[in-house]
Amino acid sequence: MFIKQMKKKENLGRRGFIGAGLVGVGGALGWLARRFQGPDMVRKTTPVSGGNRFEYDVSEFEKTDPAILKYQPMGAFETGLESVKRLETTKDGRVLVAGDQKVKFFTAFGDEETEIAIDRSTHCLHMATEDELIVGTVDQITIYDSQGSQKFVGPRLGGRTYLTAISSNGDSIFLADAGNREVIVCDRRTGNVRQRFGKKDKEKNNPGFAIPSPYFDLAVAPDGRLRVANTGRLQVETYTIDGQFQSAWGQPGMKIDRFCGCCNPVYFALTPDGDFITSEKGLARINHYTGDGEFLGVVAGPDTLVEDKELARKACANCSIGAGFDIAINPAGHVLALDPYRKSVRTFVPKQEAST
Repeated sequence: MFIKQMKKKENLGRRGFIGAGLVGVGGALGWLARRFQGPDMVRKTTPVSGGNRFEYDVSEFEKTDPAILKYQPMGAFETGLESVKRLETTKDGRVLVAGDQKVKFFTAFGDEETEIAIDRSTHCLHMATEDELIVGTVDQITIYDSQGSQKFVGPRLGGRTYLTAISSNGDSIFLADAGNREVIVCDRRTGNVRQRFGKKDKEKNNPGFAIPSPYFDLAVAPDGRLRVANTGRLQVETYTIDGQFQSAWGQPGMKIDRFCGCCNPVYFALTPDGDFITSEKGLARINHYTGDGEFLGVVAGPDTLVEDKELARKACANCSIGAGFDIAINPAGHVLALDPYRKSVRTFVPKQEAST
């Protein structure tokens, strides 16, 4: 009975997201505004064509200039999952994929090793240490060892919680909650909530998270501060561990060095040096930036990532269409991308490495 109740809540959560496309554009936008947007400001996409204000012409951005393409594809492997959600790598090069109601472990070469069965859909995961894997479902985290044995189950986090990302630092676990537009800080030993932040707060100089869709990523950077993708504002923000806003970078726009659509970047990964690899949905593209947001080049553009260009055009105008490519960086410095269409993990390597 308990499992059935959990599945019922999870199904309701999923229906909330996908139902937007079923009740009409007006109802969808109204529902998203109430549940995800945030208190004040969400970037709105700007039509770029003349006659029809709902028509988006992104054709000129679907081809990537070879001069700025710094990576190239180098193989892929199938996950065997019906739906794929999040991606993680370990220090020894293994690849973890969350999807369906499980987490799968693969070798660096894509050979399946084992899997963890979860009683609800997996939303996010984080390899906190070599022997500590944190898995998030809709409103709860569970900690496993590197072999998949359960070590700890956290408390349910309540009401509107919709977890989308996990990170950790010291004795704290950081959770991105897209449902409440907050970062939840939990005690690593008990799972109890220590703090929540993300609402507009003059005292902490916090602008407030604007989250128009169920994409909300975060990570603790090498400098010990928290990086958060404030997707509705189309920027990446820096916070202290106790939730004080520090700075932000990112600008809206269709050009390659900006974030397009209504809510991007949907995912990001940090290099050991603190650089960003960002992933955008809609006009799907994966880019490389410095830690301060300076554009360095393209990992993969729409012409490489998505075959259905019409889907990409529609997704630029409607955040309920299209899926993001989660990304991770392996010990060799290669960028791994989780393809939601092919249900595969794709590898991209620096061009200079591929040519040697």
